[in-house]
Amino acid sequence: MTKTKKQKDTAPGADTDGSTAPASVTMVTIVRTAQAPKLNPARGGAITYQVGRIGKEVFLRLKENDGGGRFSREWVPFEKLRTCFSPAALKGAPFKANVLSTAFTGRSSTNPGFMCSVVRSENLAREDTEHRGMSLLNGGYDTWVQSVLDADPEKNDDGTEKQEPLHPPVKESPFKGLRKSGGVKRADGVETASGDADSADASDAETCAVNA
Repeated sequence: MTKTKKQKDTAPGADTDGSTAPASVTMVTIVRTAQAPKLNPARGGAITYQVGRIGKEVFLRLKENDGGGRFSREWVPFEKLRTCFSPAALKGAPFKANVLSTAFTGRSSTNPGFMCSVVRSENLAREDTEHRGMSLLNGGYDTWVQSVLDADPEKNDDGTEKQEPLHPPVKESPFKGLRKSGGVKRADGVETASGDADSADASDAETCAVNA
């Protein structure tokens, strides 16, 4: 191996599995991993989520779904979620789950419903029994944030704090060579259909509509 080649293989940010990560990775300290029942009982199952922090900033993340619907596993700042609520909702008006969609970078249609389940599970909101499919805020956000900041972190088997990257390394897509038409060109030159990254979202999306 030449010197030039070796330097290229060991350059900062290059990983042996094809992923690319920044030289300095910001880590989220995980405080809690829990489950939240889905908004629609007919869907069954639950959403596994995590609560974490970086310094004095608190984050929430959807981690697993008992069903087959896709969702975004990004860390969402709690303050970004708070900005999704209208002044009316903050004063006690009911709201629909999809107001939380703007808190995500990902476009999965299940994101807002799943996150609303998490917000309820953390006792920051509750079901509105008078309006089907809607929720009411409980308040107490600053107290909740402080409880997360004061909480002991989860531990790994070796006793160290459990942490995960705020922005996981980006791995090279297995669909490299994807055409604009959405197909994948095979070695024999035949283009095959490829599913859209969000194609499965609608199959497991929670019921939600625009909050007027």
